[in-house]
Amino acid sequence: MTTLQQIKRLYSLSEDHNYGFSDDEIARLETRLNVQLPEKLKDYYLTLGKNGQINYVHNRLLKPDQEIDFSEDRYLVFYEENQTVAYWGIKEEDLKLPDPPVWGNYGTDENPDWVMEAKTTGIFFLLMAAYNGTMGGLKHHANSFTEIDESVVSYIKQNWAEVPEISWEKQRVYTDDFYEIISLCFDEQQNCTAAFIGTADRERFGEILERLDIDWSYTSDEDEDDEEYDDEEQDQKDSGASS
Repeated sequence: MTTLQQIKRLYSLSEDHNYGFSDDEIARLETRLNVQLPEKLKDYYLTLGKNGQINYVHNRLLKPDQEIDFSEDRYLVFYEENQTVAYWGIKEEDLKLPDPPVWGNYGTDENPDWVMEAKTTGIFFLLMAAYNGTMGGLKHHANSFTEIDESVVSYIKQNWAEVPEISWEKQRVYTDDFYEIISLCFDEQQNCTAAFIGTADRERFGEILERLDIDWSYTSDEDEDDEEYDDEEQDQKDSGASS
């Protein structure tokens, strides 16, 4: 399965529908910057670039029209952190590669501090889809910022598959064939300090909540319950007005 297929499965998107920018929009971008986009970057923009849940809920994909551009030190910047304190790009000399590495700048424009974020562009987009998904992009999501018991961590490791391409020592990501995502944060002593989950499937979400003995700081069900209450309250008001 390609990374695009993994992302589509995670967000329960149709394989037949296009969620991307047009060929003309990408052609105008390439003309404006006098570059040819790497294959994987171009494919993503053309296939999923306009999907708001994946790309615009938390960290943000830059749009082709005037947003994506080169930094002063010649990285093609195409993604930014939600508070614009970091951004991600591809080295100009790597644009000739079909699936180049992606670097993150955690410094400033004047004093950049570029570190490799992902070995390939495809892996970077999978990383952001997972991260954004657990931060609200996926319809059903939850987080906990309390220490997670080691028995729960062991249970997750035994029952979900780690995604090594987007995991590192302080953040490990697990999945059930990309129908759901679990992300765990670790401190220097490898204590699990936070957990994030996300899925597009409500039934799966309920099962994860039941299986994991975690004191959740937030679950999206809270907002759904509030929405249902608001709808019921409005229905009652409408009924009273019409009687």
